[in-house]
Amino acid sequence: MASRGSIIIGEVEYDCSHLDPFMVELRPHSEGTRGYRVLVSFSCHTFTREAKEDDPPEFIYEEGGEVRCFCQDRYLASKGLKAMIHYHCNGRAYFSEKRNFMLIEQPLGGPPYAVFFNVERAKLKSADAVMFVASAYEKPNLPAKSRLPSITFRTLIHKTVRGEKISKPKK
Repeated sequence: MASRGSIIIGEVEYDCSHLDPFMVELRPHSEGTRGYRVLVSFSCHTFTREAKEDDPPEFIYEEGGEVRCFCQDRYLASKGLKAMIHYHCNGRAYFSEKRNFMLIEQPLGGPPYAVFFNVERAKLKSADAVMFVASAYEKPNLPAKSRLPSITFRTLIHKTVRGEKISKPKK
């Protein structure tokens, strides 16, 4: 996967290298258990939002045939994604309403920041699993984490790599 590099919005250059793919290593919990390597990559939804008719043309961003609008708030929040993912490797992932999963932060008591991702077994020799961050944005109406079904991130990766079924627990 290639570097995202910089993008030009209006006449401003935005460095997006913080959204380059990277590898996360989940260390073994105890001797005799294995660790995992997870390749993480990002969608442009982490720094863009749905385009609207009245958006200024210079803010329109196209990627993979999809037309979106650059969002300064999402862009700024995306700068913390890599650290957030590293942190949550030892924590919990939450089941979303759809088929993907979420990591949730609530920076400085503000609205919850939800990171939606999919994970699958890697088809590469250099990784055990692939995590694709499909979107990330503030989600003010998200229920409290304690009310959401969850799974440890390590268990999610372990089951994915082994091809085991991942069941959403009842809450």
